[in-house]
Amino acid sequence: MSYNVKLEIFEGPLDLLLFFIKRDEINIYDIPIAHITREYLDYLNIMQSLNFHLAGEFILMAALLMRIKVQMLLPQPETEEINEIEDPRTELVQMLVEYQKYKAASNLLAQLQDQQSGYFPVMIDNPAQGFDPELFLSDVNLLELGLVLSRMMKKLPEKRYFDIETIKVTISQQMQFIRSFFTKRSRLRFNEIVKRLTNRLEVVVTFIAILELIKAAEIKVTQKTLFGDIWLARGNMVESDVIANT
Repeated sequence: MSYNVKLEIFEGPLDLLLFFIKRDEINIYDIPIAHITREYLDYLNIMQSLNFHLAGEFILMAALLMRIKVQMLLPQPETEEINEIEDPRTELVQMLVEYQKYKAASNLLAQLQDQQSGYFPVMIDNPAQGFDPELFLSDVNLLELGLVLSRMMKKLPEKRYFDIETIKVTISQQMQFIRSFFTKRSRLRFNEIVKRLTNRLEVVVTFIAILELIKAAEIKVTQKTLFGDIWLARGNMVESDVIANT
């Protein structure tokens, strides 16, 4: 017949002492050192009998408990003030209290880790493996998908398209246009030409055409007063029947 022996796993000698204190409901500030020392040594004997390796810190704690026990058994010197006698258990109590604080913080962090492990981040770059779309689209047919798409398209803002007409105006065309004014006249106002223009592009190209005609000495430009009328007069005009470029 085989027997299974299960022992609690303690992280250190202080953890073992806290186990005894909680189990026996002992006041941590008034530890019965004889009782706790006996329990501690019994536990070490069990570990030795099972061939468990005892760490040095467990043996050191056993020595500390026996030292405290001896100090408490020794007669105390007579003194008028009882408060001046130092309790041999003070050092042990301080160690247990500090260890208890760290252990409580450790347990809290362990609980937070367990809670956080219940949440799973959404993997965008790596979709879930084994996803079966038929599980969610088993009752959907092609007609329903078409109707959904149609409703979505109707909700989109309407796009407006504009036809842009390309205006082709060349300098040669406008030079010939200006020459046409001097077939029966020798001079005219600049405003008379501007009135015949329909858009900004024609104005710009016509102005350049006038500069080209002035450069070629075909016309002359005069203005008698500031901001007055601008007059275009025929210079060495050359008759030309050249068809305007398109």
